[in-house]
Amino acid sequence: MNPDQIKKFLTNRVQVIYSDVDGTFVKNGCLFCTGKGYSLKNARAIYHLLSAGVDLVMTSGREKEKLKETARILGLKNYIANLGMEIVYNQGERVINNFGTEVADRAALKKWIHDTGAVDSLLEKFSGKLRPYAPWAEILRTHYLFIGEVDYRELYSWVDSHFPGLRIIDNGAVPAEKDFRSPHAYHLLPINVGKKSAVQIDKKERSLKRENLIGIGDSPEDVSIADEVAVFFLLNKNVQTDRRNVIYLSNEDGTAFGRIIDYLQKGGFF
Repeated sequence: MNPDQIKKFLTNRVQVIYSDVDGTFVKNGCLFCTGKGYSLKNARAIYHLLSAGVDLVMTSGREKEKLKETARILGLKNYIANLGMEIVYNQGERVINNFGTEVADRAALKKWIHDTGAVDSLLEKFSGKLRPYAPWAEILRTHYLFIGEVDYRELYSWVDSHFPGLRIIDNGAVPAEKDFRSPHAYHLLPINVGKKSAVQIDKKERSLKRENLIGIGDSPEDVSIADEVAVFFLLNKNVQTDRRNVIYLSNEDGTAFGRIIDYLQKGGFF
């Protein structure tokens, strides 16, 4: 991590950090796990953020009910669930829906997506390369979730051309399964929905300024947040972007999140 590179973008104290969860500060479903054992580095980083009053906002594909339990255990207050569909404040006291279309509730949104015909068409077009991500595909109440190994540019382009009201998001790598060795999770959403639009809403709601914000993540969807923050730390060298405020970091040992927070603390950024 180059200090001069960070100082070029980050000139103010950090107030809010938008961070992905899985693959970012949680590795293999575990806050303390590394590639070779266990570490307190990420947990200690969260402790330091809480102690300094920095708002760590989880941005995740998980539903708000699941994130609430994580937030409660970690002591976090605000989070962005369902890939940006729900912006949650104070562990659920207030929720802003960001559905991207005029529907009454989550069930109506999922039905709206289904009625476009995109789900069946995707499974037919990419047969053998894409399938519903069980059991979460059925559990999700807002949208559709797939697992597969497919060229994302081809997948995105196909959805964009055949179903212009929708977008499909690559939310990063997931554990291998018997039919996929290096799969990713893909979310099918209304075109205007995503982590970036959720951050935009949060900034407006809380009058947040870009120069006080940081983003951390490992997927193409995560890095879209870079447009809304002072600096974004990308923990996946395979995700390409031309955004100038993105800093790449290796996360093979699962402690990159902790290293980032440690540097920010020692540098006096919070």
